[in-house]
Formats: sequence, C-alpha cells, structure tokens
Amino acid sequence: MTDHTHVVNNGKRDLTLDELARQQPGMDRLMAEVGPRVHRMYYAAQAGNWPLAAYFCKSVVKQLKLSVESRPKYDPEMTDYLRDDYGPVSEAIRTQDAGAFDTAYAHMVRRANELHGVFGKPYLVWKTPDAPPDDLDLTGGMA
Repeated sequence: MTDHTHVVNNGKRDLTLDELARQQPGMDRLMAEVGPRVHRMYYAAQAGNWPLAAYFCKSVVKQLKLSVESRPKYDPEMTDYLRDDYGPVSEAIRTQDAGAFDTAYAHMVRRANELHGVFGKPYLVWKTPDAPPDDLDLTGGMA
C-alpha cells in the first residue's frame, strides 16, 4: 500500500495535511469573528450607512457558512438560521428599512441565543454592545 501523506510548508516548517486540518478554527474562534461583524453591521445600520451595513452583513453570512463547512454538526440549524432568522436582517438592509431592520435584528439575536441552548451552550448569551466600536467611523464620512 502506498503512503499518500502530503506535506505542505507554511514557511516555517513542513506540515502534514492532518496537522494543517487540526489547526483549523473551532466554533469558538469562528464565532469570535462573527460578533464584531454583527456589532459593526448593527451600528452602521443605526447610522444609516446602509452600504457599510451591507458589507458587514455579507461578511457575517460568509463566516457563518464557513462555520457550517468547518463544523457540519451545526447544520441544518445554521442553514435554517441564515435563511429564516438572518435573511430578514439582510433584506431590511437591502431595502434600507430602519424599522424592519430593528425588528429583524432583535429576532435574530434572540434566535441565536436559543440556538446556543440547542447546542448545549445556554451560558453563551450574545448581546449587542451598548456603544458603537470606536475603531471605525461607521458613518463612512456621511456625517
């Protein structure tokens, strides 16, 4: 039987594909990237900067889809969440409807926290930070 071990180099050392795969982020690291994006999306929408809100909205979708690809045990719930709970947020951003955004966003956060419980982590309760991030001008020069 032939050995099919492939080796890649990260510029520092040779790694097997199994070693490289073990370095892929778990859901904790993936979700740590989602929170700040949602935070920025929310406050960009509050500032009426719909293009920036849309940018972060798409970024969150990409990250959550990566989560499902990396951790398939979270599907179909994550796919359903993206369609049913996150979709209305995306639509409200697309139509630039602040009222619909606020309603959809509040539902999306509640549903995310319910899913934390479904996956055995009811102690993870996400909330929107009380203030916009201070490292980014969310008005994008609009003010």
